Amino acid sequence: DLLAEAAALLQVSLDDDEASIRRAYRRQLSRHHPDKLQQQGASAEQVAGAGERIRAIQEAWERLRRYRGFR
Repeated sequence: DLLAEAAALLQVSLDDDEASIRRAYRRQLSRHHPDKLQQQGASAEQVAGAGERIRAIQEAWERLRRYRGFR
């Protein structure tokens, strides 16, 4: 189920409130941001893969946002 996968990616439950889901989304974006990974000494391969991870996080957010009716 795509919704369950999106919730798992953001580490939230489908029943969580909007503020919790938004906070989890922002936390995941921050955690996987290429600039932040580079500062932490991640390899070039990890930094390159971060863009793909960010896209997946954004797609998960959009899926949950549409499902729950967030703005």
